[in-house]
Amino acid sequence: MKRLRKTIQTAAIGAIAINSLVMGGAAFGADIVASQLAVKEFRYLDKELDRISLIKTGEPDGTRDGHLSLLIDAGEGTEIKQIVMKTADAKGVDTGHGIWTSWKEPSDVGKYLLAVEHDGKTLNTTFKESLGQFKGINQFDLYASDNNSMKDGEYYYVEITTSSGVVKSDITPFADAASSYAPVIIREFSGAGLTEDKISIAKFGEDGREDGTFKLKLAFAQKTKVLSVILRATDKDGKEAPGIWRTNRAGVGWLLGLKQGEKIINPEFNKDVTTPVGTFRGTVDLTLYANNNGSIKNGQFYVIEVETQFGTVISKPVEFGNKDSVHLDNTVFPFKTISLKLNQTEAAVDDKNVKLDVAPFSLDGRTMVPLRFIGEAFGAKVDWDKKANRITIAKGSSTIQLVIDQKEAVVNGEKVLLDSPAMTRNNVTLVPIRFVSESLKMKVFFDDGEIFVTDATEQ
Repeated sequence: MKRLRKTIQTAAIGAIAINSLVMGGAAFGADIVASQLAVKEFRYLDKELDRISLIKTGEPDGTRDGHLSLLIDAGEGTEIKQIVMKTADAKGVDTGHGIWTSWKEPSDVGKYLLAVEHDGKTLNTTFKESLGQFKGINQFDLYASDNNSMKDGEYYYVEITTSSGVVKSDITPFADAASSYAPVIIREFSGAGLTEDKISIAKFGEDGREDGTFKLKLAFAQKTKVLSVILRATDKDGKEAPGIWRTNRAGVGWLLGLKQGEKIINPEFNKDVTTPVGTFRGTVDLTLYANNNGSIKNGQFYVIEVETQFGTVISKPVEFGNKDSVHLDNTVFPFKTISLKLNQTEAAVDDKNVKLDVAPFSLDGRTMVPLRFIGEAFGAKVDWDKKANRITIAKGSSTIQLVIDQKEAVVNGEKVLLDSPAMTRNNVTLVPIRFVSESLKMKVFFDDGEIFVTDATEQ
């Protein structure tokens, strides 16, 4: 476990994806067998979210999932029947430590679910015989529940079965991100003693034992959904020790009770483990209660984990009973985040509400958004050449040129083929959100019809 996950994770994947498109062919020299599909990039990103179990999505199981990115070029169109991920050593030789797949026969054993997301939509909630038809450039997020082989020293590759053959990627190493995209900072975390009896094993209420009490201050850069909060016992270096308390019932552990002032946030374990703790913004002060099972004692170290829809932030270990052992972080948020909703003109830049002239919408599976709003919200310069019908967007060292209704774009002087061209609607220019955002080295998140874009960079 990392001693401390910073608030921001690098958005370098966007740059890598674009570079792969510019160069053409398969990044990392992927092996192509009788198929027009080409792997452009395959990369292990992080292990921050708990979204799936070994067999189904939407079933957190108490362990954070491996999260990988897969970028392909499906050419003029092909069916993707199956994606299989396997473990290997540094030389690419199979190790047999795990097989994750989007489809398996009911009789197959020892294979776990590989969940596949495309522009925020889960393509297979469980094992599914076909992921569908695809054409052009497509980016997938892959999630694999940990079977104890998501750790340093492991490597992974995918085999993609299409209607015309099999494509095998090169290997990618495990990477537990040292930072996170989550727009939340743990400002303060500390132990507050064994002085109150507020909670039992699974709900608020006295049980005759004094609870471990902790103080937690969080700062949110924008409205953020908190999926779970977890308290873990560790040693001084952050290595896990016996004892875990959590706000949901995913996996093992006793209830971690949260109070904001006098308000009890989670009176008991929710029957649905996917129910979030709540949505927060600004600075939030919380008091945490952990029923003492004998492992809360002076001299023991603890960390707090806060999981959001963007990722997880983790404190450094603090020593219970030591008033001088406090996690403190006064970092200033150095980034912006915008949020939009499909088919709605309401949007926000950080906490400021904005009204759009044209609502974002989906076109042929691509999310189209107003270009000028995206660019100017992040300080990019947007120029319009009426005679050439060309738009130029510049941000930092990145420059994009787009021509209305043309699929060819220019990114930093290199030609790139788009799967959806820029277009106009009611005199407003709209562009595919993922291409433009990641070309400008920003990150896109999708969540139940809501779209988040951040210009977060590694701190």
